[in-house]
Amino acid sequence: MRKIVKITAIILGIIGFHSVQAQTITAKNTVYAELLGKGFYYSINYERNIYELNEKISFQGSIGLCLVSGQYTDRYKELIDGMSMDFTLPLELNVRYSMGNHNIVAGYGTTYWRYYLPDIEINSSNIDQQPVDPTMKKVKEWFAHAVVEYRWQKPEGGLMAKAGWSPLFFAKMENFRYQKKVNFANSFNIGVGYSF
Repeated sequence: MRKIVKITAIILGIIGFHSVQAQTITAKNTVYAELLGKGFYYSINYERNIYELNEKISFQGSIGLCLVSGQYTDRYKELIDGMSMDFTLPLELNVRYSMGNHNIVAGYGTTYWRYYLPDIEINSSNIDQQPVDPTMKKVKEWFAHAVVEYRWQKPEGGLMAKAGWSPLFFAKMENFRYQKKVNFANSFNIGVGYSF
């Protein structure tokens, strides 16, 4: 019984010591630019601190945007009015473990991806009229992503820098179903931003 009391006292002492050293997060908002990662190419993101479990553990939600020129814009520009813009919209929930300015973040989310593909419709009515001119087909897909990253971010706000790993999961996407064995891609991310 004495061993249990001693171990409990040691654990409570360690927890109390860390609680005194921990700082409450006062910067609730973060805006950051991320290269690669959940936005596929890059993304500009807004993140909001949703809930603080204690001084060290907090939960955030984020939304981002990435706009890129469509991969078929130059090749099929006569089929497109103006420029074809593909875009992604990443959404994420994460948990952050803070140790002062050093933070470990783990999260999961989904990314909406709208892009264009050349499409040639072949059916019984036009089979003898080949070749048929292609049209541009708008494709809307969702893919999942996870994130594990390190962040240098002061609890009171200011400059933020981050780097991490973001696996992307394409299993349910219409144009990626042929990939039976590999339905995910490894992506890494780096980013900088500002907390306030």
